[in-house]
Amino acid sequence: MTSHPLHQGSTSNIMTSLPFLLLLALALVLGFLKRSRASAQKGEKASRFSSPTLKAEKGMLSKEGSVAKTSRSTRTEQDFIPRPQPSPTLTPENLHLHSARDHIYANKAIRYPYHQTMAHQPMLPENWIEPDLHYRYDLEFKRKVIHDQGKVVLDIVEQDDVRLGCQELMLRLSDWLSQRYPNLFQLTPLEKEVEGEESLGEGIWNKVTDERLCFYLDDQVEDDHEGGAQGGKATSGGKRRRLKDGVEALKVVSRLVQDDFLIASPKGDGSWICAGGLVAFPGFYLLSEKINTSLFQTHAPVPQFNEKILKSVERTLTRLEPSKPIERTSWELVDDEFDLFWVPMAGPLPTSSGARRTTPKHHTGRDRDATKFEDPSQLILRLDHQTFVKMPKSGIVFFGVHPMRRKLEELENSPLLPALLVKVHEEAPKDLMDYKAAPLYSESVLPYLRELHRRQIERGLIKGDERVQDFRSYAKDVPGFVATPLPSPSSTTA
Repeated sequence: MTSHPLHQGSTSNIMTSLPFLLLLALALVLGFLKRSRASAQKGEKASRFSSPTLKAEKGMLSKEGSVAKTSRSTRTEQDFIPRPQPSPTLTPENLHLHSARDHIYANKAIRYPYHQTMAHQPMLPENWIEPDLHYRYDLEFKRKVIHDQGKVVLDIVEQDDVRLGCQELMLRLSDWLSQRYPNLFQLTPLEKEVEGEESLGEGIWNKVTDERLCFYLDDQVEDDHEGGAQGGKATSGGKRRRLKDGVEALKVVSRLVQDDFLIASPKGDGSWICAGGLVAFPGFYLLSEKINTSLFQTHAPVPQFNEKILKSVERTLTRLEPSKPIERTSWELVDDEFDLFWVPMAGPLPTSSGARRTTPKHHTGRDRDATKFEDPSQLILRLDHQTFVKMPKSGIVFFGVHPMRRKLEELENSPLLPALLVKVHEEAPKDLMDYKAAPLYSESVLPYLRELHRRQIERGLIKGDERVQDFRSYAKDVPGFVATPLPSPSSTTA
């Protein structure tokens, strides 16, 4: 019987063949690992642009001004706002019909009894940014305000952590938008991948405005060995493209969302300063008058703020975690729905900090006798959705403000709300209502709100003996409000 080949020969021959077998096995293992790595890289490249961990931050600016090399192994989804549920039904075609949450009911904005309080609550991941039917108008108007007003509305304190924070906001907001509204925003891949490098992408495509916004500065590169003050992506020539930061990053943000963003920067002793921001829609104040001031100085005009809640606000900002943002909503009545930059009730636009008067009302403010001839039903209830989000690398807090608005006539279908507003105006601390400019409109608005209350009783929406603070129990009965036609942005600033 013929023996097996491995059984033939001496023991020494068998031992001589072992190195060959080991080398063969090693080659097979290395080949398998190479194929697995190539497959993983191919899969990662396909999914990179929806990553919630923002791999692009591998090259972000550190607090010391050098390129921050972020280890992928130390990053988790819990270092920032958790991944939001996608809202694929919102499209460029139907956005003009879309209303955000009703912030009269979503947050404790209008309350009774009314007093000075932060009135914040945890923010769900899906509620950071809420585009609404005014989106196109607001973005175009914001562009014009930035062009007309410059550093009055777009400026930062030149600190490394502030510049880094703006870069973080640009990248993280873009990533969040592409996840939350996949049919409105899409991250765009780099035109040419660089071997061994990672990036969130070239930029972001705003499908509503059809703008492709780049994360990198044009024609600005640096040698890899120079450190790179602004971070970026290495090129094949040993250079590094520079990621936008500071004001340039905020310009990208301005073309994405309706929200303004104020920057709060910690001083190290528990206090915070206003370190600038993008504030095109303030209504009653100017960023150029607030920048580089403490929260104490910033809120000096606000009655009871420094005495009652300043320390609480500073503690809240200090303890705020990047993965646990908070929100609130504030309210005021204004007399111009579309000039979000400076409303007539604020008086003549001050020019000492560089602001330019671009409308007749910027020169005159509200007419002294306006209450005698105005139609109060056309005044605007402005609801500012305010978000507080801390960036994980810089520690900067971005205070977002999205002004939502509706005409007073639309409150007729909101049970108890007209009566609530009357109560607030009549019984809230006088200094608070003076700060809200109530004396400028009360003579026309309060009688009108009482009339709306009477109509609600006649229509059977309410009995008339309810407690006004129970108005939220009627939220399910409030129909969606219909917005008025939007003028062209140029007509409001000419």
